[in-house]
Amino acid sequence: MPQTPSSGSILLRRAARRRLGLLLPGVITMSLWQVCEALVPVAIGIVVDVAIIPLSLPMLIVSIIGIGLLFTVLSLGYRFGARLCNSAREHEAHALRVEITHAALTSANLPPDRASGEVLSIASADADTAAQSFAQLGRGIASVLGMITAAVFLLIADPVTGLVVLIAVPIGLIIVALPGRSVSTKASAQLEAVARAGRSASDLMHGLRVIKAMGGEPWAVSRYRHTSDEAATAGIATGERTGRLAGLGALVMSVVLAIVLIVAGLRLIEGQMSVGALIGILGMTAFLTEPMRALAEIVGLFAQSHGAAQRISQLLTDIDGEDAAPTAAATADSQATAPTVAITKEAISIRDWSVGEDRTVDFTTTFGSLTCIVTEQPEAETALIAALAGHARGTGVGQMIVSPHTVDLFEGTIRSNITMILGADDVPVTAEVLAASGADELLGLVDAGLDHRIQELGGNLSGGQRQRVALARALHADPQFLVLHEPTTAVDAVTEARIATGLQDLRSSREDAATLIATSSPAFLAVADSVVFVPATGPALIGKHVDLLAAADESASNTSTDESVDRISATAYRNAVTR
Repeated sequence: MPQTPSSGSILLRRAARRRLGLLLPGVITMSLWQVCEALVPVAIGIVVDVAIIPLSLPMLIVSIIGIGLLFTVLSLGYRFGARLCNSAREHEAHALRVEITHAALTSANLPPDRASGEVLSIASADADTAAQSFAQLGRGIASVLGMITAAVFLLIADPVTGLVVLIAVPIGLIIVALPGRSVSTKASAQLEAVARAGRSASDLMHGLRVIKAMGGEPWAVSRYRHTSDEAATAGIATGERTGRLAGLGALVMSVVLAIVLIVAGLRLIEGQMSVGALIGILGMTAFLTEPMRALAEIVGLFAQSHGAAQRISQLLTDIDGEDAAPTAAATADSQATAPTVAITKEAISIRDWSVGEDRTVDFTTTFGSLTCIVTEQPEAETALIAALAGHARGTGVGQMIVSPHTVDLFEGTIRSNITMILGADDVPVTAEVLAASGADELLGLVDAGLDHRIQELGGNLSGGQRQRVALARALHADPQFLVLHEPTTAVDAVTEARIATGLQDLRSSREDAATLIATSSPAFLAVADSVVFVPATGPALIGKHVDLLAAADESASNTSTDESVDRISATAYRNAVTR
């Protein structure tokens, strides 16, 4: 697996290496265009000296043909060079978007402060901004080669003028490049502000129903307006700094050109050059304005690309977890470490599940059974779910599915959200899956049944309806090992009991499959083949729900003052599952 770039510069260098097949011919053809453009005033000067002043018709014909060939090469060089460089930009932007999206979707280390809106902003705006440097790379190198060509011609035509160009132009470029870091800083701040605005918008859209129900629209508008204004202010600051850089570049290059023109004029007055040489020098001086202006713009664009690349590398580093700072939970004494997950031909085994206070839990879920996990400490449950999710990514497709508590629905139909096949209206969803998930009741409330349209983020469904569609999606996939995390918290008790029974019947009918549910729901605990209870202190309890409750009842009726750890755990279990 390729190493995660640790900085924006490393990311850009990596991108350049993998687009070398497009960039190299693009730079060559763009350089050919710029050199030919630099030779245009030279060719005109030669035509004046060899054809126009001597009034030679044959040389005029030859000159016209030569200029035609020069412009043909010039035009084709720019056409194919720009196409290749732009192709490198688009391919790299797409590759960065895919890399960011894949990392965000498949990694269990996505920082909690990285909201979906921010990740989307980085995967779109930052990826495009970082890749724009490739569209300018060929133009930048071509501009430098064009200026070198102009300097060589000026040295040949008039050594003094050429020497002035060779000294003044590099000094001017250095002056223009100096503010590039400040532009990069402003561009990074702008992209960060845009990401915050996207994060705010995503957050508000997720809670839109609650906001409307509580009359919080003015607050939501004020909140988004504030973040949007911050993004606008940052954009203005970036534009202002970029404009200043462009203005500085224009000023510096104008001074350089003025010096060249003054020197060339003095040399002409002294009679030390021909008319053709004068035309060539004046034309070359006019030509220099374009590559100089282009270089001033490219410095600013590269600074923006570097800022965007820095944000991308930071996100990838955060997701990769190599440089992530330890959180408070990670340093807490009770933090649970990742357990070991082993799948055999008959069962799923969880070993060395650390649940705090130097306690570990081992348990096995045999195929054909349903096991519920109840924990008093959220950290232990989170560690287990994360370990199972990590194991699922390394298993074969369809062998293990970990369905998170957070429900994600997509714009489309109920059918497409269950089958995860967009546009396949004929893909069947079995009645058993619909009944086990409780989605059959939802279909009775809508006109089009499975083809009922779902808005973005499931905005036209209630929380309980969204949970039922997500549960139907997990059951339809029919994995060998299914892990559910609090799948029915937004469902009423009657429906929840019906779902628990239907899910147990559906999953137990498959003898080579097992189901693990992290929940404290009495409905699921009642139908579970076994329950694993992890209290905050004391030993874990493993057994059937009725047996654990009976142990708790016996502890409550026992008048003995003996407070054994088993009695404490049994009492804690009753408290944890009683609503």
